[in-house]
Amino acid sequence: MVNSFSVNLKNNPYGNIERIGESPNNRALYSVTDSEGKYAGKFSIPMEDVDTFEASYKEILKSAPKIEAYVAANSSEESINKRRKITQGIIGASGLVGIGIPLLILRKSTSVTKKILGAVAGTIAGLAVGFVGSLGVTTPPGSLEFAKASRELSKLDIQQVPDENESNGTL
Repeated sequence: MVNSFSVNLKNNPYGNIERIGESPNNRALYSVTDSEGKYAGKFSIPMEDVDTFEASYKEILKSAPKIEAYVAANSSEESINKRRKITQGIIGASGLVGIGIPLLILRKSTSVTKKILGAVAGTIAGLAVGFVGSLGVTTPPGSLEFAKASRELSKLDIQQVPDENESNGTL
């Protein structure tokens, strides 16, 4: 369990989540503040998920600035078009290599069916490899870590905790 989760938090542009205790039903309680430091609500998670939650939250806070910096530096129309052309080039070249390799290997084969199936399979494989390669080249740094952490958070039983004022009907 991470005991110092809330100790190292500073005001940041994304807001903060601070561990504030434990509920009677064995759930960890957290308080949420927005980017301006104003209280935004509370939520709880099961105690057995605390480490997963806190590690994922820290990973999101670590990767978000990288993604934000990448987007800020690469959001111009020129940059978008450049990445689009790079993606098309990588996918196209991979598709051509994918079709070329089976045709080269099967050039002495007399079976037209074998050549056609090889070319189709090679093209599909080449396009798939090109797609994955283009994602690796054009995706912002930190995106994979952010996605993994988000996926982990989505699996947790996170429940909103109503404020005392809300539960009494007085807002």
